[in-house]
Amino acid sequence: MSGSRGLFPRWRAVFVALALAAGPTAAAERVSFAEIESAALGRRLPLAVVAPEPTRVGGRGAVLFFLHGRGRNHRSLLESPAARAALLAAPFFVVLPQGEDGWYIDSPARPADRYAAYLEEIVRWAERNLPAGGEAARRGIVGWSMGGYGAVRFAQAYPGRFGFVGSIIGLLDFPRAEDLPEGQNYRVPTARFTADPAVWETLNPLSAVTALAGSRLTLVLATRGFERTMNEHFVSKLGASGLSARVHWLDGGHEFPLVERAVPIVLADAAEFFAEAP
Repeated sequence: MSGSRGLFPRWRAVFVALALAAGPTAAAERVSFAEIESAALGRRLPLAVVAPEPTRVGGRGAVLFFLHGRGRNHRSLLESPAARAALLAAPFFVVLPQGEDGWYIDSPARPADRYAAYLEEIVRWAERNLPAGGEAARRGIVGWSMGGYGAVRFAQAYPGRFGFVGSIIGLLDFPRAEDLPEGQNYRVPTARFTADPAVWETLNPLSAVTALAGSRLTLVLATRGFERTMNEHFVSKLGASGLSARVHWLDGGHEFPLVERAVPIVLADAAEFFAEAP
C-alpha cells in the first residue's frame, strides 16, 4: 500500500495552487445544473456538472462521478469555496448527482428505492450528454462518507467499468455488527439495509474487493474517524487479495472540513490516472 500524511508530490501541490486560483467567472461559465427523469425512482432528481476549461480537453475527455455523503446533496461541494475551486481546476468533467439518503444501493428493505439503478441512469445520461467517458480509462467514481461507500460498492457491481475509484472517509466494512472497539461503530439503517446480517454481507464492500481488480484505487482516511477500523479492515483485505490502493491519511475525524481538504487530493489522483489514457 502506498500512503501519505499530508506530504504532496510537486505535481499535486501545483494542482492545489490551480484550484485556489480558479475564479468566479469560470464558475459561472462552467457549472451547470440539470434534472434526470429517473425511471428507477419514478421521479425527477437534480444533478450538477462541472466542465473543464475548453482548452484543457482534446477529443473525448474524462468524467468523474462524485457522490455526496449522508445529510448532504449535489450542491454541497459547490457551496464550499475550497471544494468548488478544486472542482473548477479539474481537467475533466465532474458529475455531482443528488443521492438523497439512498446509500446508492437498490434497497432490499424498500423495493421502490432503487438508487443503484438510478446511479446507472446517471452514468448513461453522462455518456449521452457529455463529450467524455466511453471507456474505463476515461471514467471514474468517487464519494465521501455514504458516497464513498456508494462509489466503491457501485464500482464492485460493475467490474472493469470504472478505471479510477476513490473513497473519502467512506464506510468500507459496512453494514456490519456493532462489535468493533468503542467509538468505531455505526448504527446500520435497518429500514434500508434490513436487519439481516446475511443480507448485510452481500452489501458490504469488504465481501467483494476482488471486483476492483484493474481499477486504480485512492482512499483518503481520517486518523480520528469512527470509520477508521472499518477502513483498516478494507485496506488489509485488499492486500490479502493481492490488490493495492493509494492511501492518504489526514488528521481529523468524520467531518466535512476534512472532506474539503481531501477533495483536491482525490481530484489530483484522478487527473494523474486520466492523463495516462491513450
